[in-house]
Amino acid sequence: MNPFYAILANGMTALLAGPTGAIDWLPVPRFDGPTVFGRLLDRHSGGYLSLEPDQYDQVDQSYLPEGLGLETRFRRGSEQGWVRTWMSIGRTAIWLRYQSAFPLRLTCRPSFGYGAVRPAYYPTAGGMRYQNPHGPEIAQLIIQGPVRNTDRLDQWFLGPGEGVVVFRVSTEQPPDLRWLNRPIASDPDRHWGLTARYWQAARQPYAGPYRDLYERSLEIIRALTYRPTGAPIAAATTSLPEIPGAARQWDYRYVWVRDSAYAGEALLMAGDVLAARRIAEFLLNAVAPGERVFPAPFLRVDGTIPDGERDLLWLSGHEESRPARAGNGAIHQLQLDLAGSVLWLVYHLFAVDPQMPWLQQFWWAIEALAEWMRHTWSQPDASLWEYRTIRGHHTHSRVMNWVGLEAARRLAQTLGRTDQAERWRKVGERIRQTVMGDAARAGLFWPRPEAPTMDAALLTLPLYDFVPVDHPYFQSTLAMIEKHLVTDGFVYRYRHDDLGEARHPFMLAGFWYARVLMRLHRLADADYVIRRHVELATPLGLFGEHIDPETRTVRGNFPQLFSHVGLVITLAERQRLEAQEPLWNFSNHTVAHLAP
Repeated sequence: MNPFYAILANGMTALLAGPTGAIDWLPVPRFDGPTVFGRLLDRHSGGYLSLEPDQYDQVDQSYLPEGLGLETRFRRGSEQGWVRTWMSIGRTAIWLRYQSAFPLRLTCRPSFGYGAVRPAYYPTAGGMRYQNPHGPEIAQLIIQGPVRNTDRLDQWFLGPGEGVVVFRVSTEQPPDLRWLNRPIASDPDRHWGLTARYWQAARQPYAGPYRDLYERSLEIIRALTYRPTGAPIAAATTSLPEIPGAARQWDYRYVWVRDSAYAGEALLMAGDVLAARRIAEFLLNAVAPGERVFPAPFLRVDGTIPDGERDLLWLSGHEESRPARAGNGAIHQLQLDLAGSVLWLVYHLFAVDPQMPWLQQFWWAIEALAEWMRHTWSQPDASLWEYRTIRGHHTHSRVMNWVGLEAARRLAQTLGRTDQAERWRKVGERIRQTVMGDAARAGLFWPRPEAPTMDAALLTLPLYDFVPVDHPYFQSTLAMIEKHLVTDGFVYRYRHDDLGEARHPFMLAGFWYARVLMRLHRLADADYVIRRHVELATPLGLFGEHIDPETRTVRGNFPQLFSHVGLVITLAERQRLEAQEPLWNFSNHTVAHLAP
């Protein structure tokens, strides 16, 4: 797999560092903020921070074993040098700890507001201050160690020897100059050790195959999580294209309800009940009873509603893919699978950790979600794929309404709320009859009754316990998916939509397929599918949204929560099968015994 970017994060925002360690992406003060470094979306005006030699024979990278820190190693002849990069947990600060037998060129060229605003430069003792003349951002570069100035304000030579560079960003008004100017700690390795403890707290025991990738995926879920609320964003970037030069580039730096619920399920299966509960609480606290329960399909990390989509027309785009965008136009879409995704998580969370007071405390939100589904399940929606113009009665959305009502019904029985349980059971049965009636007429499940094409979302029907995996209608559906969407173990979510051809396989769909194969006891086939996806992780163990198997290139926003969640759930289920433990569904992961 071709090298791509590394992610580093601090629970508030995240940066991307390229194969030489150059930092090409850093939004502030949060994941969804404007960038200070944005060369990812414009090679000329986006801005970057780098520390690397002018010449070298070889470069390689790895994450540090203690946590999400990056080591970039350079070799020139018999001489070596390395740079270790990490982010402080807390306010935005990047640390670069280096040791080198040859000089390294430090370039610090911030560009505020997605590359639209050049900073004012103010030389300081041991570094440089950068100020946004049109906004609150102030950045401070501090250099410790052997340094030699150049004829440029934004470049220095460091070394030979060892030293530390720290880049801090303040967005407060007034700025905290004392923090910006604080001297670098005399022992940076101790600072890294304290930082690493944050990442070590996410680790969970696992003894199955692909352990390194499993642990890396849990770390990436944590890297994409906003620490104050526990909510994960869908990806760290905006506008990385599925197809370079085309129009499929979107902003994924928000908390999608569906994606977050999937992440909660993965964390729960991995054993991190606390992190799963924080996600569930964020989603339940976002519910608006008496109206559209989720005002938008996605939220900011603080739970508020984002602004709409805007094109950043001054940026050339990643691989010349215009326009780059901030915000997402799907904000006003009706997506009817969301409530079911959340209640599936809540149900299994309660089955794993049955805290009755917690269930009672959030019953107002569970009830609101169930009532919303009871009244809206038959409406057309944009589906989980967020079609820009297509609206219809999507089978996946209707099935997720059944899932949500079934979860709510079982939870209501646990609380002795028999009237509600019966009301939701009746509507759930109507949904089932409708979906199965459509399937009976066609002999299989179509994505929409009026759309005889194939959609990988239909792979989830047995995963959510709607039909047995060996049901004839699902078997016919699976045969069609394998014929039209599966290529050498990879799965396209569909072949065409309202924007044209879907050119690359979708990582999450491949993991859905592997999970279906496991349920069919086609374990050799499932292992092949898993292996094909694992082989196309980046050298650092990261996944994008899509993969181009021919060029072995990441496509879409990166790193992608969906993809890492899919890996964790799939490997966790594979391990359960090895241990001859049942997979989670309504039948064998029950809460009925908890009824008072």
